[in-house]
Amino acid sequence: MEPEVVAALWGFGGAAMGAGGAFLGTWVQQRHQAQMEQKRREEARADLLEERGRTAADKALTELYDLRRHVSTWKVGMSAEERNQWYQTGYDHTYSAELNAALIPEANELRERLRDALEVVRTSMDVDAWQSEHEPYLSHFDAEHSIALLSAYMRGDSLPTPTSREKRETTQREMREEGWAEEDRRRSNPS
Repeated sequence: MEPEVVAALWGFGGAAMGAGGAFLGTWVQQRHQAQMEQKRREEARADLLEERGRTAADKALTELYDLRRHVSTWKVGMSAEERNQWYQTGYDHTYSAELNAALIPEANELRERLRDALEVVRTSMDVDAWQSEHEPYLSHFDAEHSIALLSAYMRGDSLPTPTSREKRETTQREMREEGWAEEDRRRSNPS
């Protein structure tokens, strides 16, 4: 074989190896950059969800504090219209707090507990508004419990023990949900 041909083959082989190495290096670098970009996007999304969750929790807590403040406006001897307005305003605060809590990501236990606790508050406000002629002790206590639930979650503490009325509401809700599920099963399997 001619020395020029051997030199050309060695040169071609070196060029092919160099091109292959450059291609492999580029591919590895792009793959690494893509992985880093994916990780950055995931972290940014997690940060965004955390920020949105914190904002929703802050709004829910504000509604609960407004509820507690509103409950304190109760006066013995209010007219039926004033009682209706008092109840409706309190109901609106509980509803807004529940809606905001629904936006908190990865907080299923909190949402269920808070939903039940707020239903207890609504029931207590109904009792305080229409079945008693004293200060709204039940409503105030139950609003405080709802605040304690959300505050504990926001601090990262374990949730407080459910009150007896919250436990009763949870049991009633679970029974309603089981009844609805059974009714859905009967409708889907009419045998």
